[in-house]
Amino acid sequence: MTHRCGRDVADLPGYVSARIQERLAGEAYELGIRVDVRGNTVHLRGEVVSEERRLDVEEAARAAAKGWEICNEVHVVAVGEPEGEETIS
Repeated sequence: MTHRCGRDVADLPGYVSARIQERLAGEAYELGIRVDVRGNTVHLRGEVVSEERRLDVEEAARAAAKGWEICNEVHVVAVGEPEGEETIS
């Protein structure tokens, strides 16, 4: 089905963004990644705990948005070990 702008409805920015978010949740297990579509580029923003997770996010986005340029702006944040023991009362 085509939109009045001539693009396939599945390729409209809102649909592309939703497909990517669904793929990120289902395959990369990431819920905190922001997906912005501008022109023909998909921008991914957020934070993950490792470079591997960052690449997983990009791979999932590419699979969900074939033919779109992906700009991965996801940052890796260091998550350290807790200091000492936590006392629970």
